[in-house]
Amino acid sequence: MIKRFAILLAIVCSSTYNSSGQQLEYDIIWLGKIGKLHISKIVDDESLFIETNSEVKIPFYKFNWITSTMVKNGKLQSSTYQQLLNDKKREFTEINYAADNLWQVLDNDGQKDPINIKNHFYVSRLYFEEPVNEKYIFSERFGEPLELLNNGNGHYKLLLPDNNFCEYFYENGICKIVKAKNGNRTIKMVLAEET
Repeated sequence: MIKRFAILLAIVCSSTYNSSGQQLEYDIIWLGKIGKLHISKIVDDESLFIETNSEVKIPFYKFNWITSTMVKNGKLQSSTYQQLLNDKKREFTEINYAADNLWQVLDNDGQKDPINIKNHFYVSRLYFEEPVNEKYIFSERFGEPLELLNNGNGHYKLLLPDNNFCEYFYENGICKIVKAKNGNRTIKMVLAEET
């Protein structure tokens, strides 16, 4: 998964195509700073590559959430999502384009299900682009479109299937703050750097 992304990244960087990149870093805060979210985006003439890597450390636990997404000509080609706890896999989703608007989703249980993706705005894009006219955002983690509420003034609320939600706050089209509600906890991610 990550190896595949690294190979694609190397190909894009060494090709003669016009490519550009952007990196974002967010501080993760819950009862103080507990980690970092690193996001990389590479764009060339036809393809978009986005990789996210969150690392959170709290006493006795280390969590990682890793997403790698490749889009070509506006269409998802592949995506992987994994959640690790103390370096052991807890959650996993892999999505691959099959043909004729069908994608295969491989989940934790190794079960493959075909899906049809009608929305081409993905969660990983939310960090780089304000979803001004979007009503649904496709989740690489859940393998399905999620409802997006526009609360006005650059504030959006993404409803998750597990009855939780994420809120995204934009200034001048840039995502400055993300609040993730998980049960009775709210974890905040604040943009630290933009390069």
